[in-house]
Amino acid sequence: MEKVLELNLEKNNEIILTEESKNIFENIGDAFSNAVNKIGELIEIPDKYKDVVKDGIKKFDFKGIANDVTETALKSGMKSMGMKVSTFNDIKGILEAIKEGDLKKGLSEGIDLAVSAFKIPTSVKNTIKSGKNLILDRAFEDELKTVMEKQKNTISRINKKCIQIEKAFSENDEKTIDRVSKTLKTDLNKVMPIEDVIQRGKQILNECELYKNKNNKQLSQFEIELCQKLA
Repeated sequence: MEKVLELNLEKNNEIILTEESKNIFENIGDAFSNAVNKIGELIEIPDKYKDVVKDGIKKFDFKGIANDVTETALKSGMKSMGMKVSTFNDIKGILEAIKEGDLKKGLSEGIDLAVSAFKIPTSVKNTIKSGKNLILDRAFEDELKTVMEKQKNTISRINKKCIQIEKAFSENDEKTIDRVSKTLKTDLNKVMPIEDVIQRGKQILNECELYKNKNNKQLSQFEIELCQKLA
C-alpha cells in the first residue's frame, strides 16, 4: 500500500515500537475507519452517488492507511518530544505524541487518496474533500474518545486482576491464579503501551509461571523480586 505520510523520518530511526504499541494502530485504525463510514451523515452527497461512495469506502482500506499513518506520526512525535522508548506513563502522553507527529494531516491525505479513486464526478469528490474536516474534527474525535474510554476500562481491569492474583498467591488458590492469569494475558495484549500497567501485569504473569513450575508452592520474596526484574 502507498504510504500516505512520511514526515521526513530518518531511515535508521532509533525508536523501536514494542508489540504492545501495535494496539495503538489497531485502535486508531478502527476509530478512523468508523469515522469515515459516517461521510454520508456529515457531508451532503447527491442521493444517486451515495451508494457509490459507500461501496468505495467498503473497498478502500482506511484502517490500513490509519495504521501506516499512525506509526509514522507516532515515531515522528516521539522523536520530536525526545523520547527513545515506546512506552508511556498514560494515555495522554500517547495522544500528545500522535498530535505532535501530525496524525490528522496524514489521515486527511488518506481521505483524499481514497476519494480520488471513487467513481463519482469531480464536483462530488471536491465536496467530500472540502468537507473532510467534519470527519476528522467531529466523527474521528468522537470515535477516538470511545477507543480511549475502552482503554481506560481495560487498564482498570488489569489492575483489578493483578490484585486478585496477588490475593490468590497469599491463599495458595491455584484455580484462581490459573483462571485470572489467562484473562490478564488477554487484556495485556489489548492495552496500549502504558508503562506501569504493562510492567505490573508482566511481573504477575512471571510469578504465575514460576508458581506453576514450583508445583503451586508459594514464592519467596527473592523470587518475587526476580519476577519484577524480569518483567
